[in-house]
Amino acid sequence: MRRHGVRGELRLLPHNPDSPLLETVERVAVTGASDEPRWMRIVGRRPHKRFMLLRFENVDTAEAADQIVGRVVAVPRDQLPELEDEEFYHVDLLGCAVATSDGRDLGRVEEILQTGSNDVLVVRHDTAEVLVPWIDEVVREVDRERKRIVIDPIPGLLDTDE
Repeated sequence: MRRHGVRGELRLLPHNPDSPLLETVERVAVTGASDEPRWMRIVGRRPHKRFMLLRFENVDTAEAADQIVGRVVAVPRDQLPELEDEEFYHVDLLGCAVATSDGRDLGRVEEILQTGSNDVLVVRHDTAEVLVPWIDEVVREVDRERKRIVIDPIPGLLDTDE
């Protein structure tokens, strides 16, 4: 988030710009890298270009808004729409162990890149990094309970492939 103007508004680039969720949700969790989430009530919102401008309760000056700049905004889980069987929220994939269909451990999902055509899982293990495209021919199984993803790598995906 970044400050917008001098009256405490904050500019947020939504993770999913097509979602109407920020138009209706009343409270969000605002957190930094090392602090506990702070629940904040939204008292005003309006779209602005590709951003959503938010006003929070008790944040009505530039100085107050500056205390929130750079923080992450999260919507409560119970406010998120229900998912279909083959749909996943990114937050549920982060931290999942990733292995090949023949049992080779590739590491854990550290981040997810949105490329437009398909998402890409950034899987890291020690210093190794693998970019796994989220496509049907690669992702074979997602076990939500065990936080495990099984892939069938296409040629050239792994460094050891010739």
